[in-house]
Amino acid sequence: MTRILSLASALLMTATVAACSDRDEDVVQSPSPGAAPVVLPDPQADTAATSAALAFGMTRDQLEDADIVSHANVDLGDVETLVLDASGALTHLVVELKRPGEVKVLVPVADVAPIDRNGEKDLVTSLTPGQLQALPPWTPPNR
Repeated sequence: MTRILSLASALLMTATVAACSDRDEDVVQSPSPGAAPVVLPDPQADTAATSAALAFGMTRDQLEDADIVSHANVDLGDVETLVLDASGALTHLVVELKRPGEVKVLVPVADVAPIDRNGEKDLVTSLTPGQLQALPPWTPPNR
C-alpha cells in the first residue's frame, strides 16, 4: 500500500510540474533583423524577461500573465510571449486575441503601457480590435 501511495504521489508531482511549466516559448529572440526567432535558454530568458517586466513596473509573472485592455477597460487579449531583438531589447509582445480561434499577433511594445486595474497589473492600448487583428501574425519558432 505504501508503494502505491508513493508511486501515486510521484506521478502527481510530475504532472503538476509539467502543467506549471508553461514557459516553453515565453521569451524568444530574433538573432538578426528579419531572421526567424529562436527560443532563449532558461537563464538568458529569465534575465531578459525580468528586465522587460521591470521596464513596465511589473514582475515577470505579471507581464507574462497580463491582459491587453482598451482605455474603455475591454479585454482585448493575453500576453503569451516576449519578443526581443538581437541586442536583447523587448520589441514586441505576442498577444492571443479574444476572439474565436487562437489568433496570435505581434504587438509593438510602443503600443502598450502599464495599467493598474484594482490591484492587478495589465497593459492598456489605444489600438482597436480591428487594428490588433491587422497586426502581423505570430509564427512560433521551430523546435
